[in-house]
Amino acid sequence: MSVYEFGAAARRVLLALACAALEPGLTGVLLFDLDPELVEPVTEEFASMLRLATGCSVRRTTLGASTRDDELWLQPSLRLDKGRMVFATAPGPLVDNAPADGVGLVIVPDLVRLSLAGARAAVQTLGADVASIERYGFRARWRPQARWLAACDMQEVAQISPHLLDRFPVRVNAAGLRSSLNAVDLVLGAILGEKADSELLGPLPDAWHVVLARRGRPRCLLPDEAAGRIVELLGAAPGGRRAVALARLTRALAVLDGAGVADVRYVEAAARLIGLHDPTHPSAPTAVDDSTPPAAETAAVLRATTDVPRSAGDVDQDRANAAPAMQPLFESGRPDTLDAFLVDERDRPASPYPEDEAQPLREFAPLKTPWQQRAEPSSTRGHVVGVRQASTLRDLAFVPSVMEAAKYQNLPGRRSRATHDACNQLVVSPSDLRSYVRAPAPERMLVMLLDHTCRKGWDWEIALAPYLQWAYVSRANTCVIEVGSRHTPSELRAHKFTAKSVLDPRIGSALYRPAGRASPLAHGLELIRQVLRHAFQHQSSVDEAWLVVVSDGRGNVPLQSSLVGQVTGPVGREGVEDALTVAEDIGAMGQIRLHTLVVDAAPSPYSDLPFQLARAMNGVVVAGRVTEMTGDAS
Repeated sequence: MSVYEFGAAARRVLLALACAALEPGLTGVLLFDLDPELVEPVTEEFASMLRLATGCSVRRTTLGASTRDDELWLQPSLRLDKGRMVFATAPGPLVDNAPADGVGLVIVPDLVRLSLAGARAAVQTLGADVASIERYGFRARWRPQARWLAACDMQEVAQISPHLLDRFPVRVNAAGLRSSLNAVDLVLGAILGEKADSELLGPLPDAWHVVLARRGRPRCLLPDEAAGRIVELLGAAPGGRRAVALARLTRALAVLDGAGVADVRYVEAAARLIGLHDPTHPSAPTAVDDSTPPAAETAAVLRATTDVPRSAGDVDQDRANAAPAMQPLFESGRPDTLDAFLVDERDRPASPYPEDEAQPLREFAPLKTPWQQRAEPSSTRGHVVGVRQASTLRDLAFVPSVMEAAKYQNLPGRRSRATHDACNQLVVSPSDLRSYVRAPAPERMLVMLLDHTCRKGWDWEIALAPYLQWAYVSRANTCVIEVGSRHTPSELRAHKFTAKSVLDPRIGSALYRPAGRASPLAHGLELIRQVLRHAFQHQSSVDEAWLVVVSDGRGNVPLQSSLVGQVTGPVGREGVEDALTVAEDIGAMGQIRLHTLVVDAAPSPYSDLPFQLARAMNGVVVAGRVTEMTGDAS
């Protein structure tokens, strides 16, 4: 019995992977809303299809948020030759200049959080006819044949560069692909050697197995009618990559079905496979029906993903059997106009190109390293992204320096400098020294405390807009502390999250959470104190930080109750006093790199509490809620 739930999503993913393994031009597969625990089983299925289609072994490479350039293009090697240590450079996992080593498979579990080096590599190699590298004296030129398998959340597509998304020709919605086992059961199954993962997408049909294993596949023609239908389906799509990708997917479906001509029927099937909607019939979605039973052969899958054409006789018969139109009893008045509202994106049919409609939440140049605003040399606390020739003795890269010096040991000038007694020593010249290239560490930081209990009756987005704009322009890290939210695991505690920039969707959601009953303001200020201490003492690259507190100062949860998680008795003014005490500790940090302000929520009564809070933190008060003055002007 299978441990996974089968459905239309499993058939779509299985068919998409088979087409990508069959067609060399379909080098990138992007799966939307794939469960993270299913990345490994899907990778196993794709690797088995590649081994069957190419007859070679599969070399896997996983890219993540910490992937560097030195890990992709070159790999250092060290060997012993006649009693001497010899350094050499070997091609990296993305260099396919040796076809005998097998076909490469690059896995990206989360495309949103792919590092800058990995994103650049994908843009440079995916779909390219030729690629070349010249690095550290190593030169190579090859035709990229590696397949890329990436996963991405549909709601986070707006954070990805459109150039990177455009490199994936096959896009399938895998939201319905769900496992009936939890993560613990999957780990235990892997330890015990169970093969449950192989049944995730169902068994590979025999007809597909024969086509994938066949060598010397026949050519499949694409007639003019099919090409015209592809252009009609895509409409005014930017560029030509989408049309080429749909044509290749159409040809792969035809070859997989054993046909010699990829006619219009296969174009419709390819469009339905990726979820492409017909612009000439917007009311008729072309998504695959999840209620149909799983198909076993290609023809059944194509029938399940293609509309059956209806004849004129069937249409006339439906009109004859239709019920007569009912006459209204009386004339109705003018209908009321409903207020406009936004439709939830999850209720809309999935599209293979969600970046066309998504609001951009990415930086202006996501594939470029941001400029540093400081005058002194870059900090050595950023993570390493490469090496370069050293101009000073600061932050030296010892292994790349030794490798660079080892390449020139056989030159006459190097041999003459080595003495007879030290002939096996390595001679290093100043030109061999290499230093690390590090990603710029964040220099600006925005810390916001949002007290949801004071937001009723006014819009604090207007008051926060200047500081959010400053954080966007400065590319500052943003830390948000939420107090008094209804949607919180514990109403007695504040909760925080750190975002790379203000474009993180979590910040937009935090601005409009409903208010709860408790206001643990003291615990929120304690979290701010810890964040600022860590930023100024451990992250010395932070030159400037803004602290924005939006609260009415009426904290009704003592700090001890927040730490313990329960209230033992009446609190009175204890929560307010604890908040002022912690605020004094924040104010003692100094005003050199920290700018503190409190947005006045104009509470009534106790309107002096925001001013007491700002005075304790050595900050200023800015207008937040605008109150209307009543009374006689005279």
